[in-house]
Parts: sequence; structure tokens; C-alpha cells
Amino acid sequence: MVYASLGKAIEENCPEEYVEQAIQNDPNSLNAVDDDKRTPLHWACSVGKVNTIYFLLKQPNIKPDEKDEAGWTPLMISINNRSVPDNVIEELINRSDVDPTITTRGGQTCLHYAAGKGRLSIVQLLCDKAPELIRKKDLQGQTPLHRAAAVGKIQVVKYLISQRAPLNTSDSYGFTPLHFALAEGHPDVGVELVRAGADTLRKDSENHTALEVCPDRIVCNEFLEACKEQNLEI
Repeated sequence: MVYASLGKAIEENCPEEYVEQAIQNDPNSLNAVDDDKRTPLHWACSVGKVNTIYFLLKQPNIKPDEKDEAGWTPLMISINNRSVPDNVIEELINRSDVDPTITTRGGQTCLHYAAGKGRLSIVQLLCDKAPELIRKKDLQGQTPLHRAAAVGKIQVVKYLISQRAPLNTSDSYGFTPLHFALAEGHPDVGVELVRAGADTLRKDSENHTALEVCPDRIVCNEFLEACKEQNLEI
């Protein structure tokens, strides 16, 4: 089968032997970019072809940190793809030619994505490699803790709290991590945030507290009851 490019071939699940032969025939194809500015490594990470990822990373001239049109690196794509295991992502992070502090066009970092996906071991490694990312805001004013709280990733929330992530930072809409936790239906996360010192009276840009943006009475009651049981002040 004939493919338009090596990246397209990987996207369409070509045999692994094809990748090796294509690079032997045309070494420049290793880092060639398509219309989306994606390299073959971007696509290998996108479709979760682990053996191909390893093969590409072993090539001496590989450029593993290229940005695509949206500003995404192969590392970012890997973190967002559950079919790419943690050990592959860890190898990318530990490479000297990969910068984990790169941001997308939206200002997100790898830590934003790892936190949002609940990939605790990756969150821990990124915080160890680049602790400044813990406080990094994207263009919407959201930190990794905002992301983790919004999707209920409580183990990541606990870890970020232990690393002194800012608890009461507001995004561009005035939402704190606590606002997100309750608005998205995660009372257990809300309790962890309050226990750590989150301000329950902080208001968003429409003058609403976290409890006031909670749309579900059951969630609100679970949160309030748990706080009461643990003698947490609301």
C-alpha cells in the first residue's frame, strides 16, 4: 500500500516494518511534518503504537519535542492517550531533549493534561522535574489543580495539595478549584480542598460561592455532611 507520508502511514496503522523501511529509504521522513505540523512521532503517540514510538525515539536524529499546529508535543499527546502506558511517557519526560514546560497555544502544559487525566505517577514525575508547573496557569487562568478538581481525580488533587498547589486561585471566570469540584459533582474532592484550607466564601465573577454553583442538591448535602462530620468550617 502507498501512503501520502510516513505520518499518514502510522496514522492508518501501517506495519511496523514499513516505518523502518521508510526511514531507511528517506531519512528526512523521520521528522517530516504534515499539514497539521505533526511528525511521525506525533502520530505514533496519537494512535498509541508503542513499538513504533520506541523505534522512533531510538533514531539518532529524532526531534521529539516538535509542536504541532495547536502547540502540542508528542509528550502531551501521549499523556492524553490512555493506550500509551506510563513507562513510555516516563521515558519521554526523562529525555534531555524533551522540555516538559512547553505550553500549547491555549497555555496548557503537560501537567495540566496529566492532572486532568488522573495519571498520578506522571503528575509526580512532572512535579519533580519542573515544580514550577504546579502554579502555572493556562490562558483561561486554570492551574493543574483546577483541572484535577473539575474531573474528580482525588488522588491527583491530594498530591497537588501536598505540593502546595494554590488552593484559592481563580480562573478567568472567578472559579477556584473548589468551585469546579462542586459544580462538576465531586463532593469528596471539595472536602479535601476545604480540609487543606480552600476558602468556601470565595466568589466567582458572578458573585457566587462554590456551594452556590453546585447544581445538584445531593452533591451539596454530601459535601456539607462530610464537612460537618470532620469538623470543617464552611
